[in-house]
Amino acid sequence: MTPIVFSDILRVLGPSFFMKFLGLRLCDHDSNITYTDGITVKYFCLERSIQHKHYGYNRLGGWKNIFNSIGVNPDEIDAIGISLDCDRHPHVECNSEKLYEEIDIKLFKWMGFKCPVYRIDHHYAHALSVWPLSKDTTIDFVFDGWGDSNICHSIFRSDERIFKRTSDQWGSFADILGRVGNEIGLNGGLLDHAGKVMALKGYGKDYSLGKRYSFETLNELWYNFDYTQEYQDVVNFIRNAHEESERIHVEHFLNNTKSDDVISYSGGTAQNTIINTMIKRQRPNLHIPPHCNDCGLSLGIVEFLRKMFDQDPFDNSGFPFWQSDVSPNNPSEKTIKETAERLANGEIVGWYQGHGEIGPRALGNRSILMRPDIKDGKDILNSRVKHREHFRPFGASVLLDKVSDYFDWTGETPYMLYVMDVLDKQSFPSITHVDGTCRPQTVTEENNFYHQLIIEFEKLTGIPMLLNTSLNNGGRPICGSPDDALELLATSEMDMLVIGDNICYNNGVK
Repeated sequence: MTPIVFSDILRVLGPSFFMKFLGLRLCDHDSNITYTDGITVKYFCLERSIQHKHYGYNRLGGWKNIFNSIGVNPDEIDAIGISLDCDRHPHVECNSEKLYEEIDIKLFKWMGFKCPVYRIDHHYAHALSVWPLSKDTTIDFVFDGWGDSNICHSIFRSDERIFKRTSDQWGSFADILGRVGNEIGLNGGLLDHAGKVMALKGYGKDYSLGKRYSFETLNELWYNFDYTQEYQDVVNFIRNAHEESERIHVEHFLNNTKSDDVISYSGGTAQNTIINTMIKRQRPNLHIPPHCNDCGLSLGIVEFLRKMFDQDPFDNSGFPFWQSDVSPNNPSEKTIKETAERLANGEIVGWYQGHGEIGPRALGNRSILMRPDIKDGKDILNSRVKHREHFRPFGASVLLDKVSDYFDWTGETPYMLYVMDVLDKQSFPSITHVDGTCRPQTVTEENNFYHQLIIEFEKLTGIPMLLNTSLNNGGRPICGSPDDALELLATSEMDMLVIGDNICYNNGVK
């Protein structure tokens, strides 16, 4: 007799009978929630809602207000999953040695939840978060600053952790770069410093460090240097120390994978586009989600619950544009054409369309756009709108079928996670870093209105590409509502803002 499978019964009964899951990352930083009813996936990033970057919501008793704001009904939830570092919550009985476990959080009961609650290991949630890419991976790498119990690196095969190291055993590269940024006096928080230090690398000169290092001696490499030296000496060291760190990471990947492995890579260090590119060129089946940092933990958590309860795979339609906010309408053909004309004339345009993208990169729905060939474009954009460090580069969005005409790259790179040489550096100074590289995004018809905009811009200029940076200014998260975008327009020298089909100028609204 064929056994009856619970998920089969649910499919027969219909969508209303699919289980409803709640995935929570609500502590430390980058708080986010994923809610799924078996049909739709709803994602909520707290920092965009309150406009506080890297916000960490650690007040268990205050979660009820958040749930209410996103329409979560405790009576309807079948299971809750949560990323919860045991060391930081001694009142919750849990075992950090386990990848997952059922736990008791009394506050959930008091809020009306009657369902089981599971703690999912931080790195395990990272590894599971790759599911929206629809890739059946054979091995999963996680590198970050610190996970549960100070683990900075894990490797998983078949949902089993086969390798782990703590930051005490290995220097955590993400943590190191953050602390180095703090040491040299960069603006912002520790979590933003790693990318800024990476940008400084391009300004350094090559020289020999005198010896080779390893993961075990990363701290020695980076911390046995006097950062009070002159600027050029510091950036020279950063370049060469970063290149040595690149070598260490890439060798580790190659030594622990086979050429035919389908590899997922997540964690904060997966935002290092230089290392990503070096690995990708030798391991083409490398896949990195746009939410590779802690923004993606709640997505990995609901995937754990789905597997735990034998539910069908989630629908990934519309991914990665899953943020809880949405524009009021869609841009018309007329609006797209006017926007393209304004961009062709050299204006700075804010572009707010559809749902916001998941992760820290603007992918054409929450973007500031400009021509990529303006001579002093970076300085103009920084002085008028972004107000960030001069040494940080800007990315580009290019039509997929034209990417190899402008960059040393073939194929897709839809999430701005790889860096590559610009072929004609002189012609596109606004998107070309000091080292001659750029971090582009390939755009297809799936990007819909953004794709149409670039096509219209190409008709006017012959350039199938735009400078694309996130819709914010220095130190703020990406705009999480039309009001946030309007505030940015009002407090900057951006020329115009397009919200859906509404064009807003500095002198009024059309």
